[in-house]
Amino acid sequence: MEGGPIKALAEIKERFQAEVIFAYLCEAHAVDTWPLSPEGRASHKSMEDRREAVAAFLARFPEFHALVSAVVVDDMTDATTVANGLWPERWVVLEDGVVRWTSSLA
Repeated sequence: MEGGPIKALAEIKERFQAEVIFAYLCEAHAVDTWPLSPEGRASHKSMEDRREAVAAFLARFPEFHALVSAVVVDDMTDATTVANGLWPERWVVLEDGVVRWTSSLA
């Protein structure tokens, strides 16, 4: 997440005076469901697990964290993820509560 994406996000934030809201979802590559690395996290079993995961993510990427205005965490039913097709990762641009752009699913 370093370099290009951070720079682009910072430019968008500055150019459009935008807020960056980070929505943390279910663990996309949990070691107990779809492992990509043995160092990955296990599936979240509680909201506390999710909050710990988001804190670790933001600590790992301080340049991204500095751009974030607010953090929201999907609930354990993954309602936001499912309703909006956000898994495993999506970028969404809202204006006055209306979706104006989303990243590709590809």
